Amino acid sequence: MFKEARNQAGMSRDEAAFRLHIGSRTLTNYEHGFTVTPPEIALKMQKVYRDPTLTARYCSNYCPIGQIFAHQVPEHNNLCQAVLGLLKEQNDVEQIRTKLIEITADGIVEQNELPAFELVMEELLDLEKKIEEVKLQAASILSIPDMMRKRKKTA
Repeated sequence: MFKEARNQAGMSRDEAAFRLHIGSRTLTNYEHGFTVTPPEIALKMQKVYRDPTLTARYCSNYCPIGQIFAHQVPEHNNLCQAVLGLLKEQNDVEQIRTKLIEITADGIVEQNELPAFELVMEELLDLEKKIEEVKLQAASILSIPDMMRKRKKTA
């Protein structure tokens, strides 16, 4: 994943290592999976290689928390496909909105409500995934990390 991103950026290993402020051998170890790439290096790689999906792929593949909670990054997608997928999922969620209200209005999910609640959660996870896909596609146009930092400051 890291080697492909470096190659896609058109950088030699030595040039990338220099820009990342690490040794060439260290970069080789990261690229071949001999050494776990620290998150701060993955962030630098994303910036140096100009690959907005790199950290998302890192999280879903290498981070123990991300392996559970992060969605896999689609290999072949574009902004149009991502937006259409998001709109489709929003429609699906709108259709189950009433069921979600019925299940959760009393603050308790009863045993007999669990199967329906699980279906609702599946739809919400699908929506979350599509939001993430749009965000990743937008990251090639906008600085999503800057936007996230601004939002955290105002929260």
